[in-house]
Amino acid sequence: MTNNEEPPPSKFSNGHKPETDVDRVLFKSVGRLKLLLPNITPRSLLIFIALSLVLLTIWTSLYTVPSDSVAVVQRFGKYVHDVPPGLHWKFPWRIDSATIVPVKRQLKQEFGFSTPGATDPYQTPRLVNLHLILTLGGCGRFLGLIF
Repeated sequence: MTNNEEPPPSKFSNGHKPETDVDRVLFKSVGRLKLLLPNITPRSLLIFIALSLVLLTIWTSLYTVPSDSVAVVQRFGKYVHDVPPGLHWKFPWRIDSATIVPVKRQLKQEFGFSTPGATDPYQTPRLVNLHLILTLGGCGRFLGLIF
């Protein structure tokens, strides 16, 4: 069959040729699939689907908690228990959900003053604003110069 020929009528079309582009695309797709997998049987297809579901279930049920965190496990949204760091198992398919909470991290935010040698560029004062505050005696805020 060349690209210009119409596909033969299907057994469900009562002898009529496919009328829509969707039918033509599906017919060509099934033909290509049969070329790629010539010996596929319903049993092998069922085995493939079952194996895929088992692997997907295992994939969604295993989770890892980092060393600086704990996980809070919830079953249908209700608290069940806390889990220490490591590899753990939970019920798959959104029956259980594990929320990882970092508990051994210390977050620091400085207001007003900066630490000498700090590496965060957003915590150091801008020299332009400091200069305006010193020269205007703190009145720059009222003039709209400091934002």
